[in-house]
Amino acid sequence: MGKSLKVLIIEDLPDDAALVELELERAGYAPECTRVETAAALEKALEEQEWDIIISDYNLPGFDGLAALEIVRKSGKDIPFIIVSGTVGEETAVEAVIAGAQDYVMKDNLRRVPVAVNREIGNRKLREEKRIADQQILDSLEEKEVMLKEIHHRVKNNLAIISALLTLQSDYVKDEEAKELFMESVGRIKTMALIHEKLYQSELFARVEMEDYIRQLVRTIQETYDANAGSISVHVDCDNAVLDITKAIPCGLIVNELLTNAYKHAFRGRESGNIHLKLKKDDQTEECQLQVVDDGVGLPDEVIAGKSTSLGFNIIRGLARQISAELHTTGHDGTHVLLKFKS
Repeated sequence: MGKSLKVLIIEDLPDDAALVELELERAGYAPECTRVETAAALEKALEEQEWDIIISDYNLPGFDGLAALEIVRKSGKDIPFIIVSGTVGEETAVEAVIAGAQDYVMKDNLRRVPVAVNREIGNRKLREEKRIADQQILDSLEEKEVMLKEIHHRVKNNLAIISALLTLQSDYVKDEEAKELFMESVGRIKTMALIHEKLYQSELFARVEMEDYIRQLVRTIQETYDANAGSISVHVDCDNAVLDITKAIPCGLIVNELLTNAYKHAFRGRESGNIHLKLKKDDQTEECQLQVVDDGVGLPDEVIAGKSTSLGFNIIRGLARQISAELHTTGHDGTHVLLKFKS
């Protein structure tokens, strides 16, 4: 028994349709053929049944193969479309293929029809397998995106809980220096939590738009220290660089340490001061430059030389190594910290 094949033939001559069916039978198919010869009949046939292949004459009264091809295309169905004609030449054949026909067969060589049908049914199967594989990939990606978003949400919430617990614990600490260390740790945790909040709200999930993040981080630090720091102005100049989470978290922590140190130490004995924070990215070289500059009292020589035991600057140096950044520090006319790293 031959292979079952549902064939829609667009043809105004019944004898020509019968010849096509005969060639398919000779090739080992068991074709179930339906013949239509108008646009309305074609549209109805497409609505009522699924077809394995469409074989269309090129010239029909008031209708042609290209118009039929457009109707099939608009239906949204992936049905191989083969044009058969005995009157048009190579130029029309090329036009038909460009329009979306899978093949073009001359009526004086109908033996090619089964070959074309066999090939295009195989191609259709490959397209369907690819479509299914692509959909599975998309479904998998969507599932992973949902999972990743949920992870960011849970990490943010867990960090918020840790931050709240440390804040509560600090209320029981009587030593002011120890209490200050508690609150600095809270600030670092909030810096990391803010990253995960941004990732949860973003469509990127693993990359952070740094300008909005840094501006929000600056506002958080200002709210923490401004009440006791007099009139300190923070000037932010950031490109909207997008960094991978492995670079964004260390950058955020570095900014947190530098701004916190400036608020605590740079302007003692003064009622005002300025901090300039810049983040620039060269899209061609992928190099980022992070600068934090203040007009305060500057840094001790041992800090500039990298010999300080200060926790804050030890953290900054460790984070700089983590992102393979060059770290340059000067402190004789205010403090100027520059980090260069690849994004």
